[in-house]
Amino acid sequence: MKFNKIFKDELDHCYAIMRLQQGDQDFIVVASEEKKPCYAYDLNNDYQRTVVWPDVGGTMTMVQIPGTLNFLATQRFYPGFNSAACRIVKETFNGTDWDQTIIGDFPYIHRFDILPKTDGSGYWYVGCSIANSKKDTDDWTDPGKIWVGEYNDASETVDHLHALDFRLTKNHGYKRMDGYSLITGVQGIFKLVPPTGQQDWQLIQLSDVETSDIYSADINQDGQEEYLTIEGFHGPYLRVSDHNFKTITRSAADTPFGHAIWGGRLGNRDYFIFGWRSGKQNLELITSDQLDAQLIDEQVGPSNVTVYNKEGKTYLLSANREANQVAVYEIISE
Repeated sequence: MKFNKIFKDELDHCYAIMRLQQGDQDFIVVASEEKKPCYAYDLNNDYQRTVVWPDVGGTMTMVQIPGTLNFLATQRFYPGFNSAACRIVKETFNGTDWDQTIIGDFPYIHRFDILPKTDGSGYWYVGCSIANSKKDTDDWTDPGKIWVGEYNDASETVDHLHALDFRLTKNHGYKRMDGYSLITGVQGIFKLVPPTGQQDWQLIQLSDVETSDIYSADINQDGQEEYLTIEGFHGPYLRVSDHNFKTITRSAADTPFGHAIWGGRLGNRDYFIFGWRSGKQNLELITSDQLDAQLIDEQVGPSNVTVYNKEGKTYLLSANREANQVAVYEIISE
């Protein structure tokens, strides 16, 4: 597998990323976690850059509103994790750039999502707070919550917002699955199932291993998805587990500040992609359930990565945070 860096741009503390596509229009969006811009790059026009917002920043999560070029995003998740002033905004595409509406204040919300309801009547809202309050960035004495409700796009509001009866310490990971979500923290990995019929929200514990982030892919080609997890808050360990969360392998402590994580099909099989922000700050392709790896890029310290396809080619978008670099790599299967 070859990775050729075909585009790069400078963005201080680049963090949150998203592919934003609807109809013939196609963008990648990258936002800073500091008081810096959010940029959209036009994939149909040689990565022409548009400023979505010029400052504010502090963006941890961006979520496309299905069927549109509009999206929701967190802002003001700073300084560090002491983010009492965090808010969610809506960016509405006007044909040229984006107009902003403030949805509301959502203190300490690190990851959030909107999940389409099965009956087509709207969206469920899920928000995971990294803490409930903080005296300083290292204070974890008041654990976070899992907030749920309903997102109303017409009124641009989150309605019926309430916290589940559970406290989650150091939440960092969230992964939307098919009909449910995976949420991680010190207490382990949890499956969150939205209401169906007469049943309320369900929260089911799948693992009690402290987990920072999670992704799934059939890395060993056995027909079942495996899970790659960053173990501990920002690492430094990696773990591959089977579909029942039984450990297949666990890494040595050589990936400090593990952060970027993705899994899925490249060419004719599944792989994982992983990167860490301290030490070697490498971005790597994980090729087996024994964590064999191929170097993609070094000394870039990626915060988040995603893979997308366009016109028969496959690309890797990486927010190379420690290098202050937005990067796109063309992936060539050999």
